[in-house]
Amino acid sequence: MLKNLGNIIVFICLLLVSCKEDTKESVNINENNNSEPVLIGFDADMSDDIAAYKTVVNVIRETGLSQNFVILPGDVSNVKAYMDNNERILEYNPDFMANLQSRTDWYGISVLARQIGHHLSNAKFEGGMPSIKEEIKADKYAGFVLYKMGASLNEAIKAMELVILEDSLEKGISKNSRLVSLTKGWKKAKVLMSDTILITELNSKLPLGTNTIDRSSAKYKPEYLYRVFLAIEKTMYFVDDQDQVFTEVDGDIKNVGLKKKSNKLGFDWIFVKDGDSYGVDKKGKLWAFSTDGNFHVVGQSIRL
Repeated sequence: MLKNLGNIIVFICLLLVSCKEDTKESVNINENNNSEPVLIGFDADMSDDIAAYKTVVNVIRETGLSQNFVILPGDVSNVKAYMDNNERILEYNPDFMANLQSRTDWYGISVLARQIGHHLSNAKFEGGMPSIKEEIKADKYAGFVLYKMGASLNEAIKAMELVILEDSLEKGISKNSRLVSLTKGWKKAKVLMSDTILITELNSKLPLGTNTIDRSSAKYKPEYLYRVFLAIEKTMYFVDDQDQVFTEVDGDIKNVGLKKKSNKLGFDWIFVKDGDSYGVDKKGKLWAFSTDGNFHVVGQSIRL
């Protein structure tokens, strides 16, 4: 009996040691103290992960929205958006991302843009899957991004047709509804881009010296760094070297706002005027969140 008891004790000790070793090898993303996500299950070179992250950020930037999800490599066919413990996850296949970086692939960009669109539109993923309404909304995001990244409408439609072909086995969504939504997104981006071009042309036609409003005045002679045209007001503003925003009212210079640092991904800085805030991207476009639940280009900033 003592011999059997000794064997049992030895077995338990070996089991505890084995469990301890397994615990060392497991990683819990929620226990990570770093701001960067833990990369699980892959031994790929870190430069590949950084390149994948930049690809995702480039797509996000085209929408003008802020990132609200974690990016992780995973065992998926291409890319998948989902929720895990109330955290938004975008899981990608490293090979799929590598192909996107090496060549222009409108199908691949469409797939990526749709999955990113699920998160940016705050899809609920009830039952673990996007609803039909959420899928159609993601199609619109894809159309918007495809235009911004250079795809023609015909190229965007062909790419979406491949996506629909893959999804048709799982989802009973009208092909026409999805293509209409894609087209709306593509055309919306085209209109916004046209507005930006028009604003730039208007700025270029301003009289020489407009960027130095009232510099001869003894009242105040700020050094202007930016000229900002707000299309919704058809008004010109100026940002000085002290991050103050000015405009001219009846010949007098009036301080109406300030330039703030941005903590939002995709925006270089924030233009604040009379309590209203506008995100300014790397191209100088001013973005505003409207009542229809989307971001729109509402102005243009030019570095002087």
